Amino acid sequence: LQKPERVTVSVECCYQNVGIATSAAVTMFKGSELALALGVPLYYGIVEAVILGLYCVVAWKIGWTKAPADENICVVVTTSYEAKSDSGYEVVDEVDKTSTQEGEIV
Repeated sequence: LQKPERVTVSVECCYQNVGIATSAAVTMFKGSELALALGVPLYYGIVEAVILGLYCVVAWKIGWTKAPADENICVVVTTSYEAKSDSGYEVVDEVDKTSTQEGEIV
């Protein structure tokens, strides 16, 4: 996998863990034990969101994403860096962002 895909897979794997833990807690516990058990994935999810946010910013700044490292963070968050073909989005190794129109790469 290329570095942008590695970042994507690592983020996706982390977020799936919260869903799995929540599902397990809901099926295994009842009543007051359920409330206590749900606290674990809730806490983990909050910590994970903070750590993954930092991880994504660091990955972006060191050039491991498709977004240019010197771009404004507001532009990066609101822009798709996948190439768009006539039939929809397709994965590419690099995107040449020369100009934008309504948030799309042209």
